[in-house]
Amino acid sequence: MPDERALIIRLRELAFSRVRFGYRRLAVLLQREGWKVGKRRVLRIYRAEGLAVRSKHRRKRVSPVRVPLAVAPASNQRWSMDCVTERLEHGRYFRILT
Repeated sequence: MPDERALIIRLRELAFSRVRFGYRRLAVLLQREGWKVGKRRVLRIYRAEGLAVRSKHRRKRVSPVRVPLAVAPASNQRWSMDCVTERLEHGRYFRILT
């Protein structure tokens, strides 16, 4: 179907020019251009062509300057807490604050 091939080409062009648009917004753009397509058809083609919305990569935050912990003056002067996760025999998980 030559019309289908032209639609695929136009969808790819739109997807590459607007990388943050998903299939729904691309379907609206195609409909505004005069294509007789619905969002489900656009989704089918979108997946078949291997297109996807590109995700934004978050920047790493600069970690604060680490200061070494002060030494405890005597035993039993510093306490700590820890969460421990365990799995039971039948598959259920439970957590303990130790």
